[in-house]
Amino acid sequence: MSNHDPPQLFLIDGYALIYRAFFAMISRPLRTTKGENTSAAWGVVNFLLRLREKYRPDYVAWVNDAGTSFRTERYPQYKSTREKLDQELQADFDRSLERVCSLLDAFRVPLVAIRGYEADDVIGTLATAGAARGLRAVIVSGDKDFYQLIGPNVFLLNPGRGGPAAVDEAWVDESNASERLGVPPGQVVDFLALVGDTSDNVPGVKGIGGKGAQKLLSEYGDLDSILAHAPELTAKRSREALLAQADNARLSRELVTIKRDVPVELDVNDLRLQEPDREAVIRILSELEFYSLARKLGEGDAVANGDVKDSAMVQTTELPASADDWLALDDQPGLAVTIVDDAEDLPALVERLRSAPLVALDTETSSLEPHDAELIGLSLAASPTEVWYLPFGHRPPIGELAAPAPVKNLPPVTDFACAPLYRLLTDPTVPKAGHNLKYDLQVLRGAGVELAGARYDSMLASFVLDPGRRSHAIDTLSLEHLGRPMQGYEDVAGKGKGQISCAEVPIPTAAAYCGADSGTVLALHDFFAPSLSEMAMEPLLREIEMPLVEVLVAMEWTGIGIDPALFARLGSELGGDLRRLEAEISRAAGCELNVNSPRQLAVVLFEKHQLPVLKKTKTGPSTDADVLDQLAAMGHELPRLILEHRELQKLKSTYVDTLPER
Repeated sequence: MSNHDPPQLFLIDGYALIYRAFFAMISRPLRTTKGENTSAAWGVVNFLLRLREKYRPDYVAWVNDAGTSFRTERYPQYKSTREKLDQELQADFDRSLERVCSLLDAFRVPLVAIRGYEADDVIGTLATAGAARGLRAVIVSGDKDFYQLIGPNVFLLNPGRGGPAAVDEAWVDESNASERLGVPPGQVVDFLALVGDTSDNVPGVKGIGGKGAQKLLSEYGDLDSILAHAPELTAKRSREALLAQADNARLSRELVTIKRDVPVELDVNDLRLQEPDREAVIRILSELEFYSLARKLGEGDAVANGDVKDSAMVQTTELPASADDWLALDDQPGLAVTIVDDAEDLPALVERLRSAPLVALDTETSSLEPHDAELIGLSLAASPTEVWYLPFGHRPPIGELAAPAPVKNLPPVTDFACAPLYRLLTDPTVPKAGHNLKYDLQVLRGAGVELAGARYDSMLASFVLDPGRRSHAIDTLSLEHLGRPMQGYEDVAGKGKGQISCAEVPIPTAAAYCGADSGTVLALHDFFAPSLSEMAMEPLLREIEMPLVEVLVAMEWTGIGIDPALFARLGSELGGDLRRLEAEISRAAGCELNVNSPRQLAVVLFEKHQLPVLKKTKTGPSTDADVLDQLAAMGHELPRLILEHRELQKLKSTYVDTLPER
C-alpha cells in the first residue's frame, strides 16, 4: 500500500548530501574520542530519519557517481579546478564515505551507481522514467543543474544544511522553479551554458553574467537563437563575447545537460522503502559515539560506557516500530529554568545548592573580554535538570521610561540582600563547576566576588580526554556526546544590525540560554566521568589543570607589557601584506573589488563567478566567514584569499593597532 497518491519516488544526490554534511561543520567537525570525523555521518543519519518521518516516500534510491563520465572525456578540464583536500581531510572524507555506505545498508536504503556516469545523469534517467509511469519523482539535492528537470511529476527538494552557515530546506516545483536562476526549467541549460559554472569549471561565455543571460534568453528564447543574432546585439561586450566564444557556449551546453538515457532500469520493487536493520543501526551509532540515539535504541549502560563489542549483546525488545518513533528518539524535553529575581528567595535557593554534590554556574555578560564585562545574569545548577537564573543587569531594549513595565533584577551580588549568594560563591567547601571557568572567575572578580571552590571545568575535561580535537565548545560537546543541540547567542540576541545587547535580551530568554549551559556542564560531568576514570585522566584534571585555572586568571587579570615599537613595525608589515592580498583578490575576481563591501563580494562571487549560494540574508546571499570557509574548502581560490585578507585585517585592527592604545 502506498503512502501517497500518486506514489512518491525520492532520488537522493548522494555525494551532494555527503559534501554538505561534511563541510557544514568543517571549522569545528564532530569527532569521536578516537578522533574520527563524524560530521557527514551525523548529517546523513538525521537526514534519513527526517526523510522517513516527514516525507514517508514510497520508494527511495541513494545515487552516487561512479568512475569518469563522458564530460571529462569531452572536456579534460571539467572539474579540474577543484582544490584537492589535504591528506588529513581526504582521509576523513574517505572514512566518512565508508561510514555512510554502512549506514545506508543498515537503514536498507538502496545505493545506485552506474559506472561511467555521474549521479546527475542517473537521477535524470530515473526521474524521467518514474514520471512517465505516473510516479511523483522527487530529486533531493541543492545542485542548480537539476532545475532543468523540474516539470510535471518531477520536483526538487533542497535538503538544506545545518551548522554555522545553515540553509533552510526548500521544496521546488514548477510554480517557484524560476526563483533561483531567474529562468524557467526549459531555459536552465542555456542559462548555465552562458554563465558557466566555476565549481565544475564549465567555461560558459566570459563577460556574460546572470542578469545578462536572463535578458538574452528573455529576448531570443534559447542559446541557438542568441548565437544566431549575436552580430546584431547592441551591447558591445555581449556581442564580442558571444562571437568570440560561441564554441565555448555550445560545449558548456553539452556539459551542463543532464542525460536521461543512462542504461539503468527503474525497478520500483527494489526501491521500496523498508524498515531499518535496527541491530545494525545501533551498532554503527555506538561506534560513531552517537550515544544519545544508541542508548535510547536499547543499548543502555553498555553504550554509555562505550563498551559495546558484540551487536548480538544489544537488547532490541523495546525498539521503535515506526518512523515517527525513530525520529522522536532524539527529542529532548525543554529545560525549565527557574528565575529568581527576589532577594528573599535566595536563602532557600542557597540551601538547596549547598546540598548538591557539585554546583555548576555560567555568567551572562556585556562583553567577551572579562575585564570589560558587566555581570548581566548568573545561572546555577544543582543537577542537569535543576537550574536557576539570577538577573542582575537586564534592561528593556526601548529604555526604562518607554518600557510598559520595569525589568526586575536582583541587587548587585555584593549587596547585603544577596549575602547568602555571596557566601555560597566565596565558600571553598562548596564544589563548583563551569565551562571555561577562567572567564567566569574574572567576570565575578570584576563584580566584586572571588569565586572559591572551582573543582571542575567541562572544557578542560574534554581537553584532557581528547587534546587533539578542534573544538571543545559546549554546544559542540553537547551535540556530539549528549545528542542535544544548543542555542547560539544569535538565536537569542539576533544578528547583524538587528542584534541587541545581552542586557536587552528578555529575562526568560536569557534564563533558558544561560541555564542550558549550567545544566549541560553537569550532564557532561556525568558523561565524561567514566572515560576520565578508565583513561586515568581524572588526577591530571584535578591536580594540574584545575589548579592552573586560578594561576591563569591571575596572569590574565594582571596583564603583560608590550613593546610599542614592535607593534608599530608589525602594523606596517601587515599593511603591506593586506595591500598584496588586495591585488591578488582583484586578479582572482577579474575586477577591482572592495573586500569590505559585502554587496560587491556577493555580486562577484555569486553572479560573476556563479559560486553556489550557501546561505541567504534579508539583503541577499551571505558572504560571512562560515560561507567563505566552506567555499574555500570546495576549492575556490577567491573565497580563500578573502578569508586570508579578513584574518590579517582583524589581526591588525583588533590587536596590532589596538593593544598599544589600551
